Amino acid sequence: MSDYAELRKKYVEPIWLNIEKTIIEVTEETNENRVFRTQTLVIKKWDDDEETLPNYLFQLITEIYSEEEIDQFTDKSNKEHKEDNERVKKADEQNYELLRLERLFKTKLDIFNIDAIFNSDNKKAKSEIRRAKNDVEAIALAVMLFLEEKKKNSDENI
Repeated sequence: MSDYAELRKKYVEPIWLNIEKTIIEVTEETNENRVFRTQTLVIKKWDDDEETLPNYLFQLITEIYSEEEIDQFTDKSNKEHKEDNERVKKADEQNYELLRLERLFKTKLDIFNIDAIFNSDNKKAKSEIRRAKNDVEAIALAVMLFLEEKKKNSDENI
């Protein structure tokens, strides 16, 4: 039994990589002469394509760990991957929103750098541009104000 204990220290938390349970991923940890090394092994059940030669290491892993234990490690690993993916997705969404807001801010700055809009007395229209929730809305409101100012200026010149 002590051999199994040593082997369980060397081969850590195996997981199934397929539904058929014919491929295992396991972390191999070795410590020789104070050099600690970790590597991930992917082990197939068979050593040949005809599935006639059993893989010794696969057999060893399935002897030192029960199928239920490997199932538990697999479930734990899948749950961790799912949580990681959700974290990454949430971070991506937050980054996208930040970039969108930065772009909107720059769009509004560009709009207010247009002389006709900057010099406009229409506070309500300018306020609507400032409150715009996206680029399209801000640009549409700016075009409306710009045309209004151009019309007003052309009427004054008559």
